[in-house]
Amino acid sequence: MGILPNQYPIIWRAIHWWMRNKSWNSAELAFRTGYSKARIERGIRGEPEPPTSGFLHSCVDIFGLRSSRQRGIEDTTDILTDEECIEVLTAPLRTPPRQGYIWD
Repeated sequence: MGILPNQYPIIWRAIHWWMRNKSWNSAELAFRTGYSKARIERGIRGEPEPPTSGFLHSCVDIFGLRSSRQRGIEDTTDILTDEECIEVLTAPLRTPPRQGYIWD
């Protein structure tokens, strides 16, 4: 199906979340994915920057998210669809906040 323009903001928010989680800056992500640093920064700033399918797959790989998806024994990473990549990348943004205790 591909990546729809209305998905760009949530994808970039998720990528930014994962970058902060890994303590990476845009230069580090660009180095690891081969994607342009300028394009990454535009996307993170909220500008309408379309992430490519290859970039999504690279992000899933370098953030270590391949194993977070339920797979069959013959499944490989090449079979991941764009929708599945978006699903695993954006999962942390859909998780409800944890209820804390006063002594936490």
